[in-house]
Amino acid sequence: MRALDAILFDMGGTLDGCGGWRDRFGRLFAAAGLSRYSRPVRMAAFDHAEACAHADAAMSEASLRVMVANHVAWQFEHLGIADASIADALVDRFVTDVNEAAAINRRVLATLAEQGLRIGVVSNACGNADVLCDELGYAPFLSVVVDSHRLGIAKPDPAIFTHALDRLQVAASRTAMVGDSLDRDIRPAKALGLLTIWVSESSEASERSVPDMTLQSVADLPRRLLGVLNPV
Repeated sequence: MRALDAILFDMGGTLDGCGGWRDRFGRLFAAAGLSRYSRPVRMAAFDHAEACAHADAAMSEASLRVMVANHVAWQFEHLGIADASIADALVDRFVTDVNEAAAINRRVLATLAEQGLRIGVVSNACGNADVLCDELGYAPFLSVVVDSHRLGIAKPDPAIFTHALDRLQVAASRTAMVGDSLDRDIRPAKALGLLTIWVSESSEASERSVPDMTLQSVADLPRRLLGVLNPV
């Protein structure tokens, strides 16, 4: 395993909990008794919410709860659901899950920072990635937060990764990228020469062959990197 100077993390689906928001909302919808909506219908509602989030300037200052509440409201708007109690329950569950993941991931970031690694976040966000990092307690451990909305470049464009590397003043060959998306995180980072670490529960051999390392949880990262946590 190569020595590392820095680690970049995705936010949504990685540092805010395991798995992309699409699938996480799908599970919450099912648990709330909304399984009557097919996956294509739910995905259309999710895409509608994403478009609204990126078009709403106020989202650049949104806290976690405000962001999730708006996202759920936009999904419900698209689906024609008018049930505030269900919406509130979905928001509460999603936010609770994120906060539980953050409690674990703060310890992970602290461990990595204690070893001298520079840590950054590279996120396809709505302009509020830095707000979320501060709210979740990640900010003290971060040297850079790159938000696609603010930069005007989104993953998988390699330019967003090279921007982060330039900000950190580190070489790609001595940097790792940790993310949950093969297409947005792992493949473009690997093409640039970063060590790639995929956070996923997938057991598909064809998928697991793409990243350099696969973890079921960010919590496993310090243990798996034992031996490379002392950059030279």
